[in-house]
Amino acid sequence: MTEQEQPYKEERSVRLERDHLLIAAGVLLVLSGLWLGYFIGHQQGMSVIGASTKDLNKLNTKIDQQQATLDTLTRTLSNTVQERDIALTTSKGLTDTLAKQTADREIQDDRFKAYRDRLLSVGGIELSFQNVQIMKVSPSVFEYHIDLMQLRKKASPSVGALSIRLIQGTNIVNVPLSSSRVDITDFQNFTGRWTMPAGFVPEFMEVSATAGGQSAIQRFAWEGGAQAHPAVVATPSPDVSATKSAS
Repeated sequence: MTEQEQPYKEERSVRLERDHLLIAAGVLLVLSGLWLGYFIGHQQGMSVIGASTKDLNKLNTKIDQQQATLDTLTRTLSNTVQERDIALTTSKGLTDTLAKQTADREIQDDRFKAYRDRLLSVGGIELSFQNVQIMKVSPSVFEYHIDLMQLRKKASPSVGALSIRLIQGTNIVNVPLSSSRVDITDFQNFTGRWTMPAGFVPEFMEVSATAGGQSAIQRFAWEGGAQAHPAVVATPSPDVSATKSAS
């Protein structure tokens, strides 16, 4: 079942359930009315034939009970009608919203395809980092967000590897990644956390990736070691030329 068909199925199910309840409530309402009419007629008949006060009191009690039941059924029927109307309105609103979102997504997909085809016509985009961000979660725990991009005419994904190294003079720490496998078709995102070794304050952070015979590498000046605020974004260091290490 597609996403577009699901709301219509749900709307039909809601309608059937509400309609069944309305039919049942209507039948009970009619039966109660008939039963009440019978008792009223019966009371009048007993009065004519000289029924006792005790019998009339019992009959009055039954009539009052039937009237209370009839009132309850009337209120229930009214509430059911209101709930059905609300459910139908809500279902229609959800269906309209889904239809609009689907149409908007199709427009975005068409625009992206047109933009992608235009870029491919001029050679595409080599493997590159679109975003490298480091967030400080705690004094020793950091979170990385890395976005890779590569546009090629080949339909199959590019496969390679990603690595992050922290550099302090001649000391190098390889950051353990949640996943280091690059398997990219246009875009790929990497997210994870690591704990900084005790006493280690890097000078630079080096991010490198390979995929489809291409490579990308960037080195950033580390500004997270002595920062007190919770979020730290690595900034490029223009005066350092880095070479990629073996993974």
